[in-house]
Amino acid sequence: MSDHKHQIHPDPLKDKGLSAEERINHLQQQVEDNLAGWKKALADYHNLEKDTDKKISQLKDFIQADTIAELLPIFDNYQIALEHVPPNAKKESWVVGLEHTLKLWEGFLADHGVKKITTVGHYFDPHRHESLGMISDAKQKDQVIVEEKQAGYHYGDVVIRPAKVIINNINQ
Repeated sequence: MSDHKHQIHPDPLKDKGLSAEERINHLQQQVEDNLAGWKKALADYHNLEKDTDKKISQLKDFIQADTIAELLPIFDNYQIALEHVPPNAKKESWVVGLEHTLKLWEGFLADHGVKKITTVGHYFDPHRHESLGMISDAKQKDQVIVEEKQAGYHYGDVVIRPAKVIINNINQ
């Protein structure tokens, strides 16, 4: 068994002809440099953690928005089907059940932060709306949405699907 604890290592600074005080100052400078390097590495690590967390969050948002986008046609068709229920059947239990299911759909979207894009009566925004056509009505403001053809949805700042609309264009 070798006895490393009791080996005496030569002082390389002593061999350079430095005094004890100069060696201490040199070693203190090395300690400060090493500490500064360690602090920088730790800060870099924390920044990397924050960047990684942000990218993971963005990826989750993208995946969620993409999944919701795939579900929206089902939601749309469900709403359309309920709009075509004959008035005399509105109180029947199967229609009440369908309406309850629609509320579950709406709750699902709300729970996931998905909101409907405002349309009729608001100004056209090409980032949130898709114009399917125009009318020219001098009684209404220019570039105001007059009809919604298909609902649009957003998740925070991300537009999942733009609203399809008809706008008023006085200069048509």
